[in-house]
Amino acid sequence: MLKSRTKWKLNAPVKNTEKVTELSEALKLSPLFIELCLQRGLDSKDKIERFLQPDQTWIYDPYLMHDMERAVSRITESVERGEQITIYGDYDAGAIRSQVKSLCSSL
Repeated sequence: MLKSRTKWKLNAPVKNTEKVTELSEALKLSPLFIELCLQRGLDSKDKIERFLQPDQTWIYDPYLMHDMERAVSRITESVERGEQITIYGDYDAGAIRSQVKSLCSSL
């Protein structure tokens, strides 16, 4: 197995158990999940609900990425020619893959 080069930094446990219980019951979510939300600054019912139900405003404009116009042009050309497309990415490339898939399906 590969050794990780990353050192995990864990936040201190939430000490306000009343807040955890209150939000857990109000949102019908596990106390552990609520504690994780609180550690990340999601400290109200509204903030947690917004986190769980993201909208279009959460999506960055993909054209802010360098050479996106060239990439779109090349992908469009490949789709029109019936060429296969291979996309390389790192372990969290799911968002990029989804955007490319969405782009291709709209052609």
